[in-house]
Amino acid sequence: MDNKNEAIEALQRLITERESADRRRKGMKGSQEEAIVSDWTLTQLHIVAAIKEIGTANNITLSEMVNVSKPAITKAVKKLLEHNILEKAQQEDNKKEVYYLLTKSGEMLALIHNQLHEQAKNRYLRILNDFNTAELETIIRFLNAITENMKSR
Repeated sequence: MDNKNEAIEALQRLITERESADRRRKGMKGSQEEAIVSDWTLTQLHIVAAIKEIGTANNITLSEMVNVSKPAITKAVKKLLEHNILEKAQQEDNKKEVYYLLTKSGEMLALIHNQLHEQAKNRYLRILNDFNTAELETIIRFLNAITENMKSR
């Protein structure tokens, strides 16, 4: 088998295993932190993380930071508001503009998300330690190409 077909098969195995791992994680009782985070979408978690980082944000700022559409932000924020993760705030001089800030529950969710994010990053770093600089450059180029291909669909 040539290297390109072998690479495609390896990528297919990665995608299949990632999906299986996600299903196993949802079906299992993981850590309490993982159980809490599993109730939220990635977009919602990134919104919480973005607000944690900058303090307050409106839909436009969140759309730019999280890199998703404004309607997607509106939908995600609605659920976060309903579950008391976010609260609305307005400036005295501009009642039209709505900003969001984290509640105590939102602060806790942001902290848990950050901890799990760091754990995942450390797992990837342990794997990447086995590759030299040239191999890492190839991996980066490949992942960037895959990402760009997904965007253009």
